[in-house]
Amino acid sequence: MDEEREEGGSTSKTTLSGEHGRQSKATSPEQQQRADSPGPSCVSMKSDRYMGELERIRSEFVKGVSEPVIKGLLDDLWQQKVFSSEEKDYVMAERTKADQARCLIDMVIGKGERASQAMIDSMKKRDQNLCSTLGLISSPAGVDPS
Repeated sequence: MDEEREEGGSTSKTTLSGEHGRQSKATSPEQQQRADSPGPSCVSMKSDRYMGELERIRSEFVKGVSEPVIKGLLDDLWQQKVFSSEEKDYVMAERTKADQARCLIDMVIGKGERASQAMIDSMKKRDQNLCSTLGLISSPAGVDPS
């Protein structure tokens, strides 16, 4: 859906991905890829899979995650360049564990699909019991879910 720039005109038209001009808001590479996509495909049909999972588990995550796991997730997300040092500090500045967890998950969801996948992958490594409770993985070996 590219539109060409008018010769001699004062308006600048852009592609959906914003290649040739201004965009009203910043988009992530994943969002740009979706915008350029010709239509639904196997990839685009599941493109919000991880963000949707985080939205689904948000309340239980806030209730169940421990502060050491929050700190570990922040470290992992920083190492993967999902979060800056300032963003890590911003999350940790929240007064309660629940506020830290809420801030963390909301920031990750806001960053998009790649960030959401990185957080879920990190959660699976750091707290399998929580992930099992949240329905992100099947019950860990040797743990009776009942």
